Amino acid sequence: MTNPTDPAPERQTADAIPQLCCHCGRVTWEPVLVDDVHTPAGEGSSVFACPDDAPLFGEQYVRPAP
Repeated sequence: MTNPTDPAPERQTADAIPQLCCHCGRVTWEPVLVDDVHTPAGEGSSVFACPDDAPLFGEQYVRPAP
């Protein structure tokens, strides 16, 4: 672990990308996709939550994003 936001070595995976939780603002290594934001220009972005806050967005958001 080199940074305070890095997960413990046993929790790191090669494909894990840390994301900010849209509710609490913490960095999570197990992001749950809770929304997609679309714009008229066609560009968009994904909105993620941490596993603790994901249920606040509905029952369908209970597992980390693939």
